[in-house]
Amino acid sequence: MMVSGVGSMELGSIWMVVLFTTSFLGVFVTVKWLLMNINQWLYERPLGEKRFSLPPGDLGLPFIGNMWFFLKTHKSAKPESFIDFFVSRFGKIGIYKAFMFGSPSIICTVPETCKRVLTDDDAFKPGWPLATVELIGRKSFVAISFEEHKRLRKLTAAPVNGHEALSLYIPYIEEIVISSLEKLATMGQIEF
Repeated sequence: MMVSGVGSMELGSIWMVVLFTTSFLGVFVTVKWLLMNINQWLYERPLGEKRFSLPPGDLGLPFIGNMWFFLKTHKSAKPESFIDFFVSRFGKIGIYKAFMFGSPSIICTVPETCKRVLTDDDAFKPGWPLATVELIGRKSFVAISFEEHKRLRKLTAAPVNGHEALSLYIPYIEEIVISSLEKLATMGQIEF
């Protein structure tokens, strides 16, 4: 009779361990789910139906977003792994949502999309998150007004991208091409 009492005590303690473990795992999973969805509730729900037109992505943890992973990858030997994370998880779309520098953000990784964002002044206004402006400084280039930014871009982009600017490089290009061809001529026959 005593043996059956000990067995029921062991069975009861096993059930307590199982109950505690499942309760702990349930609470852990629920808290993690809540934390991973707070940014979506705060920033996407107010958009209503427009939220369905947002690109895929991950807003990360509340207030922190994707910054820890961003900083970790940019201190490593492979900073491109930050973008690789989005590509592997959401496909090679080229535009993703994230939570960076204290604000919901859109990350563009395709040159065509970047060009459209940087040149379409009607649809996209230049701006930086408040944390970035405070970090870099309110009198820096990133904190200037839209009109001032547009004026400075016209002043700086035209001389760099124009035909006159590119024609300045022709003598250097000629010199490099001639020296490379002379080197190839002295090397002799090349077998493939």
